[in-house]
Amino acid sequence: TVNNLGNLYVDQGKLAEAEAMYSRALRGYEEALDPELLLSYLPALNTKFNFGDLLSRTGREDTARTMYTQALVGYTAIQGPSSKSCEQLRDRLKTL
Repeated sequence: TVNNLGNLYVDQGKLAEAEAMYSRALRGYEEALDPELLLSYLPALNTKFNFGDLLSRTGREDTARTMYTQALVGYTAIQGPSSKSCEQLRDRLKTL
């Protein structure tokens, strides 16, 4: 997937390319899905989580916070507040 390509670029240290892939993935989801469905679509949430990590890593805490918060709301709705993803996101939000 485009998200996975973004992850690969992060692993290779190609952060600009990773950002482009995460942005592309999110645009694709936004164009293809109803806005209500987008809030709980797991691949979109995973991309927001990964994009938040990249944004945090590159010093863009405000935008990272937005991505993390959107992902947390979605994960909470579909997995419950005690899920591993929710716990990880809450930890990341605390450190911003």
